[in-house]
Amino acid sequence: MIKTTIVGIAALLLFIACSKKKDADSSAPAAITGTIPLESVSGFSGEKAYAHVEALTAFGPRPPESEAYEKSLAYLENYLTALGWKTKRQSFKGITPIGPIAFTNLLARYSPDAEPDWTVSPPYLIGSHLDTKRFPDFQFVGANDSGSSTGVLAELARVLSTQGEPAKNIELVFFDGEEAFLENIRGRDGLYGSKYYASQLNNRSVKPRLGMVLDIVGDPKLPLLIGGDSEKNLVAHTQAAAKTLGIQNWVKAHSDSIIDDHIPLMSKANLPVLHLIGSFMDATYWHKADDTLDKITPGALENTGKLTLQVMHQLTK
Repeated sequence: MIKTTIVGIAALLLFIACSKKKDADSSAPAAITGTIPLESVSGFSGEKAYAHVEALTAFGPRPPESEAYEKSLAYLENYLTALGWKTKRQSFKGITPIGPIAFTNLLARYSPDAEPDWTVSPPYLIGSHLDTKRFPDFQFVGANDSGSSTGVLAELARVLSTQGEPAKNIELVFFDGEEAFLENIRGRDGLYGSKYYASQLNNRSVKPRLGMVLDIVGDPKLPLLIGGDSEKNLVAHTQAAAKTLGIQNWVKAHSDSIIDDHIPLMSKANLPVLHLIGSFMDATYWHKADDTLDKITPGALENTGKLTLQVMHQLTK
């Protein structure tokens, strides 16, 4: 009798859990509100993206909780607000190997006339981490890691704002705490902001259709890799977009998964993702003091931005 009751309760709990998972997985996808036009691709300026990286690196190293990180948040908020984007700080405490740390993600939606409904998602999210790795022994300003991708997102915001309604298809996310506090991202150390963001995404009544994550995209000497765990249809779109733009020799499909902020979007929020990352394994300056502005170019930033917009055009047309 007791055994039967326990089995029955276990079966009921399993049924409830499966039902909840089914409900979460069957959430209606966000509606697409107009095509990202082709002219937006040519409107992306590598020089403007580079200027944002200059501004960020001028603040100095920006690990979580630092003064430079706070200045970077304020810089982005002021810039985005002037373009008609509404921003939201997503703050939380995380447990790290060096103790509790306060993290802050920055979310942005194009909505010049009213506060957006943050309980529902637009169809697409595009993310980059804003933080730099904490090094006690030297100054690390992270021009390529992560200034380059942050500069691209900031310029994407400008270009999209000129298109009006189609910009509402996208949520921009600047993640905090991508970098580990120990040597490498491992176990629970690293991806703090994207883990939290993905967990909160599950509370929204409408989920995104997909996510894109950019990282280390400013060095023309490093191939731009399509992460091996990127969704197949998105890989095909990216390869087609690269060919259209004539940069197919720079954009390379990678066979392996590379740990980055897209991982929690896949594992916690069940989103298909596109991961674009420069081949940092080939960068002698990766996580070194000389990850400085001379390592990136406006041209590489422009290629990344145009590729992102070309993919978005293909997805929304």
